[in-house]
Amino acid sequence: MDLVQLICTDLDGTLLDSRGELSPGSIEAIETAHRSGLAVVCVTGRPVRDALPLTRRYGLTGPLVCSNGAVVVDAETGSALLNRGFDPAECSSVVSALQGAIPGLVMGVESNGGLYLEKGFADLVPYCWPHEPVSAARAAIHPGDPVVKLLAIHGELTPEELERAVVDLVGDRLEVTRSTSRFVELSARGVDKGQALHWLAEHLSVPVARTAAVGDMPNDIPMLRAAGLAAAVANAHPQVRDAAQLVLPSNDEDGVAALIHRSLR
Repeated sequence: MDLVQLICTDLDGTLLDSRGELSPGSIEAIETAHRSGLAVVCVTGRPVRDALPLTRRYGLTGPLVCSNGAVVVDAETGSALLNRGFDPAECSSVVSALQGAIPGLVMGVESNGGLYLEKGFADLVPYCWPHEPVSAARAAIHPGDPVVKLLAIHGELTPEELERAVVDLVGDRLEVTRSTSRFVELSARGVDKGQALHWLAEHLSVPVARTAAVGDMPNDIPMLRAAGLAAAVANAHPQVRDAAQLVLPSNDEDGVAALIHRSLR
């Protein structure tokens, strides 16, 4: 633990508590890490426009990884450090292939410019995020506004069933994962939280063996597999706990703070 120089942590369900907030204990732990030279970086499925105001509210600095590794920005300035979106033609091809093969599939497009959801998507996601409705997902794919993530949901298939169907159809062309129990997320080939951890380690001049990762959902698994130390919070999805070497207290019990303090001993 005392060899860890970089901790990569998911936000929702991991660093943030069940209210979506950072507890005083977690804030204190991150401040202590900063003073001690231990880097703590948030690696989230959220887009920049959601994650950046949150990290700034709590005074977090350094790189911020968003959209499951597709985008990295400087948390203080907001300037882009990395952007790995879909090729527009490939993105349109994937959408057409999926909707042609899975009747009733409803899709969304997450681009640098905004979130675009087909009619019916918001009805299947309680407390859906602000978005622009579109008649068809392909209409929101533009060369000048790179797509960083696709979303897919179905009114009859469970997320697990939908994920298997999507993997069978296009799993050789892109990355398929889940960060919630509601829908499936698709990223460009080679874009996931694991490659983001490798990029961060190089960017911060930290050996990968001296990194730790902590998360709670399947989209965190590539990051756990890439890290020198893989940790899961107690409330994590069973697949994530199985991938972890260390199970921490839950997000409501400051699990990430516990990892920080153990790393600083």
